[in-house]
Amino acid sequence: MTKTPRLTVTGLKKSFGSNRVLHGIDLTFQPGQFIGLMGPNGAGKSTLIKILDGLYSADEGSIKLDDEVVRNLGSRKECGFIHQDLGLIEDMTICENLRLGQAPMKLAGPILNLKREREAAAEAIARVGLDRDVDTPVSALSPGEKTLVAVARTLDRGARILFVDEATSTLPAADSRRLMDALRATVDDGATVIMVSHKLSEILDDTDRVVVLLDGEVSTDEPTASLDRESLVERLVAHESEGAVEDGVTTCEPGDELVALEAACAGRAGPVNLSLRGGEITGLTGLPGSGLHDIGFLVHGSMKPVNGRVKVDRKIKRALVPPHRETQGGIPLNSVRENLTLSSLDRWRSLGRLLALRREERDAQQMTTELNVVPGDAEGPFGVLSGGNKQKVIFGRVLLREPQVYVLCEPTRGVDIKTRTEIYRLIRKLRSKDVAVLVISSDSEDLFAVCDRIGVVDDGTVEQLVPAEKMNTQQLEALV
Repeated sequence: MTKTPRLTVTGLKKSFGSNRVLHGIDLTFQPGQFIGLMGPNGAGKSTLIKILDGLYSADEGSIKLDDEVVRNLGSRKECGFIHQDLGLIEDMTICENLRLGQAPMKLAGPILNLKREREAAAEAIARVGLDRDVDTPVSALSPGEKTLVAVARTLDRGARILFVDEATSTLPAADSRRLMDALRATVDDGATVIMVSHKLSEILDDTDRVVVLLDGEVSTDEPTASLDRESLVERLVAHESEGAVEDGVTTCEPGDELVALEAACAGRAGPVNLSLRGGEITGLTGLPGSGLHDIGFLVHGSMKPVNGRVKVDRKIKRALVPPHRETQGGIPLNSVRENLTLSSLDRWRSLGRLLALRREERDAQQMTTELNVVPGDAEGPFGVLSGGNKQKVIFGRVLLREPQVYVLCEPTRGVDIKTRTEIYRLIRKLRSKDVAVLVISSDSEDLFAVCDRIGVVDDGTVEQLVPAEKMNTQQLEALV
């Protein structure tokens, strides 16, 4: 078995212009440890990972593998990085993805030993508990299975230190469990796993050690066994004010129907029958590929039905938080302000259709502050924000539009605990207005936190909607 090196980072500092992100990170990772890396959005987690991967250069500090000082770990075969973008090619098979970039196995001369390559691929995926034919196209796999292929590929190339960056944020519970079991088996084999996550349950249940970054510094470095949920939450929000208190908004009688899907079909969705009324928050969940997000696009109007119809008055404004912020969410080269206001510019138009720039700037800065976007400058570039802070900006854009119909797909994906709590408060507050809210999420916590009724999407159709108080998490996950 290949030896797992000891990893030490000392005094790592990084600034972007006048914004100091890392203030001197000192950490040591021993072989055979499963470490959870946590912290609020903007705390420096992603910057630290990118420095270690070689995507950024540190301003100061050193990185050592055992006694060898290295510039970064990105080119070291002992180290592997698994990002949210897994880097798999959908049209290729599992075997082809595993062999991509590797020296070909040959029989003689240029003749490939395809049988041996398949056997090696089968051994690699068996190591992470994936039971699939290696000739299966990656496009046919579930999101969790794709992540296991990425882990298998990394381990097959000799990695003994794995950095896993929010790989479970988009996975349903069953797939997350498979991944965590595979990572634990890797640690038990002597490897080191450092996993970035906002999910308290998987950190507390599966890791050996918890490292928390706050404001670019290590604020907590403790054995997981010494922490419980309450104490971990306390450490994660220690530098902030108390979490948002309930605003007293309660359920109210549903109002008029604002949108109705009548046997509507588009993409993988349909036929869908769904009515959304003012004063009501409806939640939907389902497996990847079920058509879940396509229903959201139908309600929003960004996808037109090929059969059936979407019944909505032309005067009704609709707004969408898209499910994939990386490709659907924002314009990286534009400022935070421009990303916040681009769908509601009429709010700031004066006579002659000219923009009242000062009012626009004021409202954008106010929203940036309310959602605790870090850095807090609305004129700063959107593209340099962390994933969670981009999510806040996208949510703020929807709030500024002030629609009558909100479609919120994965509204808290990748955000920290305090921001999640604040987003829940803002969603619940919408119930007091004459608006309809549709929350579409793979995270059951989102649904039970805010929804009046919950339904499961299966094979493109919406199963019976059930009042949220008549269902629990276990019952919901059993239906998905």
